[in-house]
Amino acid sequence: MFDLAFNNLNEILAMDGHGVYVWSVYSIAISIIVASFLIAKNRIKGVKRKIKIKNAPS
Repeated sequence: MFDLAFNNLNEILAMDGHGVYVWSVYSIAISIIVASFLIAKNRIKGVKRKIKIKNAPS
């Protein structure tokens, strides 16, 4: 039913000698996405803190 390009995990990791490049690009892309998410989360937290301080009763 399915005709997979790879037969085992070693072939998936090696990818006919291109695995190092493919998996390094995947890891860099995932790292950038995670870093962007964490930076945005911290900025939102900072803005919420500023709003809370500004709206605090004097």
